[in-house]
Amino acid sequence: MAMSKDASICIIGGGVAGVATARVLLAEGFRCTLFEKTQTLGGVWSDNYTGFGIQVPSNLYEFPDEPLPSGWDFASGEAINGYIQEYAGKHGVTRIARLGCSVVKLAHENGKWQVDVQENGGEVVSHTFDNVVIATGVYSSTSKFIPEYEGAETFEGTWLHSVDFKDVDMCTGKHVVTVGYGKSAFDCAQFSSRVATQSTLLFREAHWPVPRKILGLVPFEYATFSRFGAGCLLPAYPKQGCIERLVHAIPGLLDGFWWLVAKIFAWQFGLNGEPNLVPTHGFIKDFWGGHGVIPHPDFFPMVRDGTITAKKGSIQRVKPHSLVLQNGEEIPADVVLFGTGFKQNMGFLPAELQACREEDGLWLYRQMVHPEVPSLFFVNSNTTTFTNITTASIQARWLAEMLEHGLPSKEDMWAELKEKQQWKRETMPNAGAARSYMMQTHQLHYYDELLQDMGAPVCRKRGWFASIREFFEPYRPRDYDAVITGSFKTELSSVKSSFCVRALFEKVRCPKRNISVEVLERASSAEKLLKVEV
Repeated sequence: MAMSKDASICIIGGGVAGVATARVLLAEGFRCTLFEKTQTLGGVWSDNYTGFGIQVPSNLYEFPDEPLPSGWDFASGEAINGYIQEYAGKHGVTRIARLGCSVVKLAHENGKWQVDVQENGGEVVSHTFDNVVIATGVYSSTSKFIPEYEGAETFEGTWLHSVDFKDVDMCTGKHVVTVGYGKSAFDCAQFSSRVATQSTLLFREAHWPVPRKILGLVPFEYATFSRFGAGCLLPAYPKQGCIERLVHAIPGLLDGFWWLVAKIFAWQFGLNGEPNLVPTHGFIKDFWGGHGVIPHPDFFPMVRDGTITAKKGSIQRVKPHSLVLQNGEEIPADVVLFGTGFKQNMGFLPAELQACREEDGLWLYRQMVHPEVPSLFFVNSNTTTFTNITTASIQARWLAEMLEHGLPSKEDMWAELKEKQQWKRETMPNAGAARSYMMQTHQLHYYDELLQDMGAPVCRKRGWFASIREFFEPYRPRDYDAVITGSFKTELSSVKSSFCVRALFEKVRCPKRNISVEVLERASSAEKLLKVEV
C-alpha cells in the first residue's frame, strides 16, 4: 500500500544509516523525526578509539552523491566524522534530529506506532508515527561487548573496550594485551606498541586477512566488488547468468582458485613462518563465518620483528596483574584492551517481532522488512557488507520508493524470503547467528535486487568502454549517485553498458511489484530495458 507524503516517519539512530535515510526521505517530502541516543550524529565515527579510520580507499567509503575529497584514502575517523556532519547539515538532517533521545519501547496499535523515548536520561515521552525505521546499525559504540572472565573484578590495571581507548600514553611502559582478531584489535595492538613495554595480541583463532593490494599490484576491490569477482564467489548466488553457471559447474575450479588465493595471501603476509597466524579454515569457509580484516601494511611486519607478540589462546581467569590462559600460561598485563566487537541491542522491538528471531538471526525481506510488519523497516541494521555507507544509501532510496508506490504482496515477500533463507542455510553452515544478515561479497547481487525493485537501471557504469568496465571494474559508491538523488527516474545517461553484459553473470528476474507508470513513461529507455529483462 502506498504511503502519503503526509505520513510521519520515525528514524532510530543517527549514524551513517540514519543520516542516509533522513537525507533521502526528506528530499522526497516525507515528514521525519530522527532520534539519536548520543549527543551527536555520526555513530561509531563520532566516538571510537584513538587513531581509528577507514580501512579502504576513500572512493569505497563515501556517500554516493557526495564524493570525499581526493587524497582521503584510509582517512582518519575524525575526518570521516566531519564529512558526515557536513553532509547531514547540507541535507537538513540536523534540523530534524533529536539528540540525547533513547528509544526504549515500540508498540504497534491501531495502525500507528507508539515510540517511547527517554530524553537526556530523564523523562520518558511517547510519540506517535505511521512508520518506523531502525537505523541503529549492526555495530554501535553504545553496545560494547566484553566477555566475562573469572576474577575480572580483581584486576588492578586498566580494563577497556577498544572504543574507550582514547589515550595511547596510558600504555607507556606497560604490558598491554589486546584481545581479538579484527581491525580494532589490530589497530590497538599496533598503536600501543609505540610506547608499551610489551604489546600482545591475544586471539582464540586466526582468520584470513585481505591485503590492500593483491601481490602489491591489484587493489582488492577488483576481486570483490566487480561483476567478474562476484561471479567467482562461493557459494554461488541463487540468481546466476550463463557464464556464472558455467564457472560454478566446472568441478574443483573455484575451490582451486580460492585455495590459490589463500596461498597468495599467506605468502604476502608472511604467515607461513608464524604457525599460530595460519587460519585453520580455508579462505571461503572462514570468510562466511563472519571474519575478514584489511590490516595496515605495517601490522604483520611488526609481528614478525617482535614489536607485537601474537599469541593464540583464550583467557581462563584473571589475576590482579596478569591473565591466566586455558593452557595454564600466565602473561603479565597492566592494560587489557578488548577488540571484541559489539552486541546488537534492540530490546525496544515489539515482542511479536522479537519472537520472530531465530537461531541464525532475524530474517527479513530484502534485509529490510518483515512481511508481517510492513510499516517497520531496517536500514543497514540487518545487513553486513563491505561498504555499509553505500548499502544504507541504496536501502534508503528503496525505502522511499516502496513508501511511495507500495511493497510487494505479503505472499511474494514470503516466497522471496524463504528462497533466500533456504540458500543461506544450505551454503553457509559456519555463519551462525550472523547468517540472516550476512551479504558481504554478494553485495553487488543484493544491490541489483534493490535497483530492480525500484525500477532503476542496474548497469551503472558510464563513459567509454562501459560494457567492458561493467565486467571488470569494481562498483563504487559514486556509481549509484543518480539512485540516491532520485534522478535515475528522468536521467538515463548513467546507463551506457549493455544489458547482455550483466545477463552473462546474473540471472535477471523482473521485480515482483508494479513499477509506477509515471516512472516508465519518463524513462522510455528504462522501459525497453525492463521489457528485455522480462
